[in-house]
Amino acid sequence: MRTSLHSSLQSSFCTFSRTFSRTSAAGLAALALLAGCTMPYRPPQFMEADTRFPGLIDFVARAENKRADVLLVHGMCTHDASWASETVATLAAQLAANTSAPRSRTGGTGIEIIPATIAAPHGTLQVKSLIWSGLTTPIKQQLCYDQTDKSAICTGTPPFPATRARINAQVKDWLVDDCLPDALVYQGVARREIQARMRDAILAATEGADPAAPLVVISESLGSKILFDTLLAMSEEEAGSRAAQTAQRDVERMAYLIMAANQIPLLQTAEQVPQAGASLTMQAAPPDSLAQLLAKRRAPARERRTPAGGPLVLIAFTDPNDVLSYTLPPERYRAQGAQVHNVLVSNARTYFGWLENPVDAHLGYLANPDVGSLISCGVPRSALCK
Repeated sequence: MRTSLHSSLQSSFCTFSRTFSRTSAAGLAALALLAGCTMPYRPPQFMEADTRFPGLIDFVARAENKRADVLLVHGMCTHDASWASETVATLAAQLAANTSAPRSRTGGTGIEIIPATIAAPHGTLQVKSLIWSGLTTPIKQQLCYDQTDKSAICTGTPPFPATRARINAQVKDWLVDDCLPDALVYQGVARREIQARMRDAILAATEGADPAAPLVVISESLGSKILFDTLLAMSEEEAGSRAAQTAQRDVERMAYLIMAANQIPLLQTAEQVPQAGASLTMQAAPPDSLAQLLAKRRAPARERRTPAGGPLVLIAFTDPNDVLSYTLPPERYRAQGAQVHNVLVSNARTYFGWLENPVDAHLGYLANPDVGSLISCGVPRSALCK
C-alpha cells in the first residue's frame, strides 16, 4: 500500500514534470511544475532556540564500558522484522559501523524480539527491537473485506466489490483499515492484555542489562505510548518485584529518548473525563505516562545525570504534514530534568503546497537520512562521525 500510493503521487506530479521538460516545447511550464515539488524541512529545522544535543556515537563513546543498550519499538500500522533490520542498517551506516543479528525470539508474548549488535569504531550498541504488530493483526484482519488493494495481512480475502476513487481507496486501505485500528484496539478493552505482553517482552529483552550502560529508546507513534504506559505500570507493581526493579533500573539509566511520529498528546485525550460544569475554556492535560515515569527517577531534577554523564535528552521528530503526529510540549518534561528538542523534518516531497504522501509522511521517519544523521551524530555534528 505504501509503495502504491507513493507511486501514484510521484508519477502524477514530479516524475511527469521531469519527463515532460525533456520531451516537449512546454519544458518551461514543466519546470515550473517541478519547482512545486519541495521538501520544506530538508534540512531539518529546530523549534527550540540554540538546539544542541549529542548523538548515539557520543553516548556510547562516553559510556563507562563503551557500550549502550538500544530499545527499538515501532508504531501503528503493520510492521515486521524488515523494519528492524532497515532501521538498524540506517543507524549503522551513519556510524560507519558493522552489524550482526542473532536469531530473533518470540517466547509466549506474541511480540518478536530481534537482537542486533552495532559495532562502531568508538563503542558498541546492543539493540533489541520489539515487533508487536502480531498482537493486533488477527483483530485488524476483520477489516480485510473492506480493502481495495489487499495488504500482506489480507492476502487471499475476497475482493472489495465497489469502486473507489484511486487515492481515496489507498488512504482507506492504509489509514483506516490498517493503522487506526492499532490505536483503537490498544485504547479499548485489549489495553491491559497488550501491556501484559509488552511487560513480558521488556523483561526478556532487558534481562541481565548492565545498570551502568546508558539506555537509548527509539520509538514511533503508538509504540511510544505502549512502551511508556507499560513501564509505568511495571514501576507500580509490588515493591521489590522483578518488574518493578526492571522498570526502575531502566528509567534511571535512560539517557536518550528518540520519539518519531509522536501521538501521545492525541492519545492522551482518550484518558480524560470532561470536568463537571466546564465552560469552553481549555481543560489542562494531566501528566502522561512518560512524565510520570520520569518523575520516578530518584535524584532531584537539577542533579540528575544519566550513565552517559549528562541530562536525559528527549528528541521529538515531526513531519508537519504527518496528519498523525504532534510536537511535544517541552514544559511537560522539563520539570523531570529532561532536555527537550522538537525537530521538524520532511519525510517525502510536498506537491505544490497541497499534499505530501500521507503514508511516507507517517512511516518514513527512521528511513529518512536526515533523521538517521541527527540520531547518530547529534547537533552540532559530532567530530566522531565521519
